Amino acid sequence: MKLKTFKTLTILTLSIAVTSCNIDQNEQIGDQDIKRVSENDEMTLGYKFKNRSPSSDCNFEYEGFQGPEFWGDLCNGDWVDCNGNSQSPIDIVTGVVHENDNLNNINMNYTTSATEIFNNGHTIQFDYEAGSSASLNNIDYNLLQFHFHTGSEHTIDGKRYPMEMHLVHQDPVTKLLAVIGVFFKEGKENEVLAQFMNNLPQQKGDYYKNTEEYHIVDILPNEMEFYTYNGSLTTPACSEIVTWYVLKKPVQASHNQLKRFKEIMHENYRPTQPLNGRIVSKADD
Repeated sequence: MKLKTFKTLTILTLSIAVTSCNIDQNEQIGDQDIKRVSENDEMTLGYKFKNRSPSSDCNFEYEGFQGPEFWGDLCNGDWVDCNGNSQSPIDIVTGVVHENDNLNNINMNYTTSATEIFNNGHTIQFDYEAGSSASLNNIDYNLLQFHFHTGSEHTIDGKRYPMEMHLVHQDPVTKLLAVIGVFFKEGKENEVLAQFMNNLPQQKGDYYKNTEEYHIVDILPNEMEFYTYNGSLTTPACSEIVTWYVLKKPVQASHNQLKRFKEIMHENYRPTQPLNGRIVSKADD
């Protein structure tokens, strides 16, 4: 009896030790990890394109005296592009969208990625492992990360969806960006998001890492028709280096999932910006 009890205790102790190791691995926050995910946030990508370094003294918000209407005047002129003429997001007016029969389909070359999630204080960002890309109008862009905005930043004929996901891609040669925008509407539970709901980083600087893999294709709609136009990053420094591909068909997430994202990020969408003569295109129907 004593030997049996000893074996049981030994197995239990080992089980607890293994579980503890997994928790430490998943919750450990390393300086190198934080530095790496920060390299892929939109502000850093915009600054890098201009061979400059972000200022640690600058901050923006979505309301008040650091809100969107003041972004162009903040950061000692570093964010003057926020007052530019080719800014994003926009309201896509479907009745005046230009049909372009030269537009190619989005060709996805995505693989799976381990889980790496970071709360940078403005959004929840999922970094994606290297090796995934998309061919967008015959240019191959590497997928770097995706993140979320509640409500949606782009609107369709004035309609704002409860959430929008941005898949941020970069041309490895020119360093220009291409961003695929995906709308979320309320409906059935999103199975991909369901994997992460209990581990979403809640506060600025919180970080979650796990070896569990997922595939970004599983979160995308089965129809990839899009609107496209030339614009900017939707956060400072609002660099006008983005070709946008806004998908027509939304995907679904449950009421509780959308509510949870909004509880963490609040309303982190930039108001729509003037088109200023730009053309929004779609493939010829």
